[in-house]
Amino acid sequence: MVSLLVAALGDLAEHDGAPKIDKMPDLRNWWRYGQESFVALRPIAWYMPERVTKVNWLDTFAEMVAVRDAIDADPILSARVDTMVGVEFSLQQRRLDWLLIEHLLEPMIVTTRTYEFDEAAFELHYNRLEAGLLADTVRLVEFIPLNGFVSSMTEIALPGGVVMRPMTDRQMSRAIQVLAAPAEFSGGPNSVQVSRFHQWAVTREQSYPVRSYKQGMPEQPQPPAFPRLEEPVQRLVTALRVVCGGSVVATRPIHLQHDDNLPRDIEGSAVLPAVGLADVNRPTLLLTEEHVDDVRRVYEALAAPAVARDRSLQVALRRFVFAGSKSLPEDRLIDLNICSEALFIKRRKIKGGQKGTPRRMRPDSCWLLTRCSESSERRSGGSSRRRTGCGMRRSTVITLSRGR
Repeated sequence: MVSLLVAALGDLAEHDGAPKIDKMPDLRNWWRYGQESFVALRPIAWYMPERVTKVNWLDTFAEMVAVRDAIDADPILSARVDTMVGVEFSLQQRRLDWLLIEHLLEPMIVTTRTYEFDEAAFELHYNRLEAGLLADTVRLVEFIPLNGFVSSMTEIALPGGVVMRPMTDRQMSRAIQVLAAPAEFSGGPNSVQVSRFHQWAVTREQSYPVRSYKQGMPEQPQPPAFPRLEEPVQRLVTALRVVCGGSVVATRPIHLQHDDNLPRDIEGSAVLPAVGLADVNRPTLLLTEEHVDDVRRVYEALAAPAVARDRSLQVALRRFVFAGSKSLPEDRLIDLNICSEALFIKRRKIKGGQKGTPRRMRPDSCWLLTRCSESSERRSGGSSRRRTGCGMRRSTVITLSRGR
């Protein structure tokens, strides 16, 4: 392999002198240029000479024969190149010559910015490529972007392998493409802005065995287990609204190969349902470990059969989530009133008041009033929310987890 790359780099140096390394338009991907800025422009790329892009360019070198012989002698590598490779529900042609150019020659040239062979750069990129070719499984990530949410944590693990984390740049690019992350054009059609409140997602990984046409295919290929995150994400959104307030919404399920998997043979897919909009002026903020623990408790409690069977509680929760999605305070108040009726009148089986009966507010109703005053608390700097809101919210979590 080393002799082949030395020969290829020598040919490039002889005919082209020095490589052209610069930004390159890329209309298939959105590249990050800042915290909220994404541009259809690859930050650094090698402008290949035309002859390099032609099929079997590497086969013009005598050293390629020895490389092919070594690969043919390996039972695993020989089945992973020059054939259709991937998983049983998604296969792509994997040509050896282009594989070596894309994942070995080009990264080396971009790293060194010369046509000189560099041992350290070769070892780095060769080891990554070899590990990918020898892997027995492909890691796919299902993720659903969250709009109107941000956290101070690096990632948040939930039961069932569900993890909340900021999206990677590749995931952000895909989310922008399928309109799962709201983007606004800025400075032209190839530049967009995405708020930092729209850059988190709920993720779950799953591995599938590598398939190759040379090794045979199943008689009845099975589709991927996708989408499977919608129900857990809806519970999570409800838990976030109960514990932290705000207007967080979940968008569209997306399936994508893990960033660390090489080569990337699976293009991925997405489900495109209609989605609501979050209010960036009222984002959901998850900032403390205490609130993270509360979110986990509510998330697990919402999956309990007793909670699922409690119709009045489900109505109250649904209306509470609806209230967080409304932009006008008066619209939120309507949903909160219906939530209050379902939770504190219908669920408690309280009949209509009689004449002369004193009307007193139930102590556990105070948390709804805390929610109603959320907007005013934000405007006043949140001081009253810190004094009372968290305590009220925590008591609500305990009440829900006990099924009361």
